[in-house]
Amino acid sequence: MLILLAAPQAALADPEREYQAEGAAVEGGSSIAGAPTVTPGVHLDSFETGSAEVYEDGTVKYYRVDLEEGERIHGAATIDAPAYSEGLPEEYSALEVELGFVTAGGEDCNENSSDTVGETGTGDGPITTARVSGTLGPEQCAGDALFLQVIRKGPRAQETALPVEIQIAIEPAGLEGGEPAVAEPVEDEGASPVAPEDSEALDPGRSFLSATPLEPGSVVLDLVPGESAMLAIDVAEGQRLRWRTEVTAAPEDPGDLALRAYDAVRGQVAVDGGRWGINPSAAIQGGGMAAPVDLGNRSSENRSIASTWLPGRHYVQVQRLQRDRDDEPGGSAPVRLILTLEVEGEPLEDAAEPPVLEMGEDASMLSGEFSWARIARFLGAGVLGLTGLVTGVTGAVVLRRRR
Repeated sequence: MLILLAAPQAALADPEREYQAEGAAVEGGSSIAGAPTVTPGVHLDSFETGSAEVYEDGTVKYYRVDLEEGERIHGAATIDAPAYSEGLPEEYSALEVELGFVTAGGEDCNENSSDTVGETGTGDGPITTARVSGTLGPEQCAGDALFLQVIRKGPRAQETALPVEIQIAIEPAGLEGGEPAVAEPVEDEGASPVAPEDSEALDPGRSFLSATPLEPGSVVLDLVPGESAMLAIDVAEGQRLRWRTEVTAAPEDPGDLALRAYDAVRGQVAVDGGRWGINPSAAIQGGGMAAPVDLGNRSSENRSIASTWLPGRHYVQVQRLQRDRDDEPGGSAPVRLILTLEVEGEPLEDAAEPPVLEMGEDASMLSGEFSWARIARFLGAGVLGLTGLVTGVTGAVVLRRRR
């Protein structure tokens, strides 16, 4: 049952509850010749300007990645603009980030089209684009390096420098996957309801790098407009992630929620998520991966199945979208929901050990293991207590914060 709350004062977007970009500082070059060399990991750059139209280029930067023959790059870029201080204006401003790979000679070297996820039309919250390069070799993508081109687009905060996280992962030569695990997508109405162990709301991570690590089960979230909760959970080959959200308290006219899932290289994973209005008829939502994770899935002609190929760290983003500027202010009060995650199935006996890609210094955070420095940061912040890491799960098990 959805409880409607009266709120005499609006809870406006809090900068501390918005997405917080992170990464090792880097300054991209304005040309291929001036591109700095970057290694696998997450890098943070500043892109000075947008463009008058979304299809035009704003700031363009290049980064060099050295490769061996047969290797290719999994690249991603995440851009974020500050929330509108008074809610969404009547005329929205779009925001996008585009990326691609070129050789030293400027020739395109892309394996696939780019995959952009987020509220690009309004520039609300983090927007992520992921892409895979072609394979370095004498016949295509020739040379000893590829160059990642990142472009900021759109008029959102056009004259304000915005942070862009740039993630690089290298796929080794000869990584095989075999056949897809399933021929047709698995139909799923979502995880089973599970009571949270803690009735207090979780203080979640605010970026991919600071995503709160969870075990399967349930947590409580309180979300205000413009807030993104970033959560992480491990899914091995042979396992399938399922989710459920239940809104338990909300003001009148609270706006919309969105749930999205990503793999370790920030590619969107199909889980029947998306965006929906917060109202009594949609208080409960749910879904799950289209297939158990399997390296062979990326050869599937079905995009939903193909998205569930990379084992290891997965990310769940729960975002409360900003409301229109003219909406009643009481609707900006927090929305409380229960998020339940399940990990269904057992890891395959011959499951690939993550990371299957070279992830760099951030591999421990992106592939299913956490460094002690990372753990200490969580403990110091009081986000969670962590006394041990769970290395496997069997069946559909219940979710709690890692301890």
